[in-house]
Amino acid sequence: MSYQVIARKWRPQTFDEVTGQEPITRTLKNAIEHERLHHAYLFSGARGVGKTTTARLFAKALNCHKSKKPTPTPCKIDDPTACASCREIAEGRSIDVLEIDAASNTGVDNVREAIIGNVAIAPARDRYKVFIIDEVHMLSGAAFNALLKTLEEPPSRVVFIMATTERHKLPETILSRCQQFEFRTIATQKIAERLRLIANAEKVKIADDALREIARAGEGSMRDAQSAFDQVISFSGAKISVEDVETALGLASTEMLTRVVNAIAEQKPAEALAVVNDLVMRGHELRNFCRDLLGHVRDLLVTKVSGEAADSLDAAATDRKELVRQANSFSESDLVRFFNSLTETENNLRVAAHPRYQLEVGLVKLIEMRRILPLGDLIERLNALEESLRTGGAPVASKLPPAAAGGGSAPGTRSGSGGFPGASTPRASSAVKTESTDVAAYMQAATDDAPFGGVGGTVKTQAKSPALTLVSTPTPQAQNSAATAAQPALEREDAGEDHIGQSIPATVATGSPIERIKNGLEERKRMFLVIALDGARRVLIEDDELYVEFAPEAKHLRDNLSKPENIKMLREVGREVLERDIGVRIAVKDKTDPNEPLTREEEERLEKRRLREMAEQHPLVQKVSRTFRAEIVDVWKESSNQ
Repeated sequence: MSYQVIARKWRPQTFDEVTGQEPITRTLKNAIEHERLHHAYLFSGARGVGKTTTARLFAKALNCHKSKKPTPTPCKIDDPTACASCREIAEGRSIDVLEIDAASNTGVDNVREAIIGNVAIAPARDRYKVFIIDEVHMLSGAAFNALLKTLEEPPSRVVFIMATTERHKLPETILSRCQQFEFRTIATQKIAERLRLIANAEKVKIADDALREIARAGEGSMRDAQSAFDQVISFSGAKISVEDVETALGLASTEMLTRVVNAIAEQKPAEALAVVNDLVMRGHELRNFCRDLLGHVRDLLVTKVSGEAADSLDAAATDRKELVRQANSFSESDLVRFFNSLTETENNLRVAAHPRYQLEVGLVKLIEMRRILPLGDLIERLNALEESLRTGGAPVASKLPPAAAGGGSAPGTRSGSGGFPGASTPRASSAVKTESTDVAAYMQAATDDAPFGGVGGTVKTQAKSPALTLVSTPTPQAQNSAATAAQPALEREDAGEDHIGQSIPATVATGSPIERIKNGLEERKRMFLVIALDGARRVLIEDDELYVEFAPEAKHLRDNLSKPENIKMLREVGREVLERDIGVRIAVKDKTDPNEPLTREEEERLEKRRLREMAEQHPLVQKVSRTFRAEIVDVWKESSNQ
């Protein structure tokens, strides 16, 4: 006798043997027992979950000859006393139970010949004539229309059982004429229990972990899991280990998945590349590994969101305690980004000429994603730095996220300097935006190479042209090291000597209405308006009106300032500063007379441009810019009394 595969040999022979579909089998058994039979049934669900098997069992239950009426316990095929009807139905050769493959008989002529032409013929021997139509969604529209009337009012003793994996493709007119049963995928644990029963009967020695891997490979399908079990037995014989299962089915082991997750958590790209190399050397399918890793990331996300006891973790490759340990290394946002990135990598592997390269780059990309700082943390850091700019003090460490409070910036992000020691307003000193808060310590060390001196993170040039002040927020170590050096400077200040570390422009010192308006805008966090006013050729208040004049090349600033909400903001701030209502007039004018003298604002703007060019040429400024990837934010000439 030829060999019979496990999926056919161990096909359920009674309703009680159908695994994972207890609600459906219970309903059918009760319908048979109480003789509440319908003339049309629709079984839908994923592949290999028992639709056709249940249809055959139902046909056996209707026609079993051991009982005078339909029975919920038909004969088993291996029972020597089994009736002829049950045996013929199980073997697929019953004359009264017709199995029709709709995928091969899609046309209306096939339906007329196989169903409509035979439906009026009475059963030859059994109680009911049963039509089992498999993959019924493959029928054409004309075939469905031809079947409608027969399906709605079939002759007595005729039962239709239709099975499909794509229920949504059936017309509503067909669905409304059927009792519908939805078969669900089978839990991994139940598949493993069924495989254990088969292994014991077949005298195959296999560990529980290996059975679980085979059950997981079935992805909820009992037939797929049994076929995989058959394949593993052919590979390794009657004694099976976990390694045999992984090699025969090309599955990624739990160890491999754990190694990759640990490499991502610890940011070790070399370890991730080593895993890919091991997979290639063992002959694993890289796309299958990527799918397994996708499922593992999904399990980590479910664990993170729902906890260890989540019901949807039944098919997880790793035990739940280990999932909890791994999930604690990531945030929900991390895992969502990992999943999206792995999905893209898996799609690329489908058409990749070099799958290994795609997977290696995809795993390294996951590690690099850990360097991304969450947007919420960036916003908190910006708010803290903005507060320090407004008040003139150093950022409060308790208000900064850990990356900022620790004195460094997150990899892949840029941060400006924090507080401005010795400065009374945001424009009270020039600033260099850097990626490190240790500029002060660096500048202190640079005094051996250039004629600079300074304390508290503020350095003043001793060059003959305008003084350039570079400000940063030093680390606590730099502040402590500078405290001793700062004391003599403070004593010299009391004695009337130069005050090092403070630079106050004359416009701020005078407290002019224009400057107070700018300060009011800064307090409302409207820095774009401040920038627009700073870029104007002329800003003055005359006859209860704020007049702002722009050069033609600054028309974009005029457009921004002219927006209704910005005009309203200028009037509100002007009312607070001047204690009266003012109008706002904005103009763009070209200088028509070349001999017309420059205004004070134009002279200051030209002077600032000249000072900036000089600062950019300074060796120490260039060195700081190269070292810290910084840029000059502002520069001015210090007043003569400093």
